[in-house]
Amino acid sequence: YSAACQDEKNSSQSSLFGDSGDDLPVPRLPMPEDWDAVERLGEEHKAFGFYLSGHPLDDYMPALKRERVQTLEEVTHKAEGRKIGAKMAGTVAAVQIRKSARGNRFAFVGLSDPSGHYEVTVFSDTLEAAGDLLKTGENVVVSVEADMEGGQLKLLARGFQAVDSALANTAAVGLKVFLNEAEAVPSLVTRLAKSDSRRIPKGPVNLILFHPDLPGEVEITLPGEYDITPQIKGAIKHIPGVVTIEEF
Repeated sequence: YSAACQDEKNSSQSSLFGDSGDDLPVPRLPMPEDWDAVERLGEEHKAFGFYLSGHPLDDYMPALKRERVQTLEEVTHKAEGRKIGAKMAGTVAAVQIRKSARGNRFAFVGLSDPSGHYEVTVFSDTLEAAGDLLKTGENVVVSVEADMEGGQLKLLARGFQAVDSALANTAAVGLKVFLNEAEAVPSLVTRLAKSDSRRIPKGPVNLILFHPDLPGEVEITLPGEYDITPQIKGAIKHIPGVVTIEEF
């Protein structure tokens, strides 16, 4: 459409309605389902190399805190003056594989959480055990030995686990979704239909509808059970028309 308008302008031909391009049919752009929060963050990182609107672990933080997984900020504070063991969560940003003088593989893995960026050293045994977890964009929980050397935090990885696996036993029993717009329902159904093939807990979902045209709150229990994960909850929370969500 833009090219056609420009060609018409360059040809110095007046359109039927006076201004160049006004007689061309305006294209009808499709209105696809919006990205959920995780997809949006992934596209931001792909385009810019960093996250703009949040962090992939934002929706996981309450559940991670219940499992005593600490942030970079917390580990840095606790490691001052002594060596500690800790569990940290991170989104993999970069993996640099190296070989020692003896030919053993080791790696420097860059990760980030909502409080900052950090790097862990991974020796060969831990590296082999991690398998496919160390891919850019993967969310992991890493067990580390943390120490301060010369005022700089040093982290040695002792094991990796996928975030969803680490939180498999902490998922909510069910979810209540409060809506004030009926238009939110199709998007909600689309999000809930994205079932994960991995073994993760499922639970019921209740819709709580309230609107001036209704006599009061209307509660509807959806048939079946659905994946109830921080990722799903985060996706639902950002749907226009969803007021809030509650676990039960």
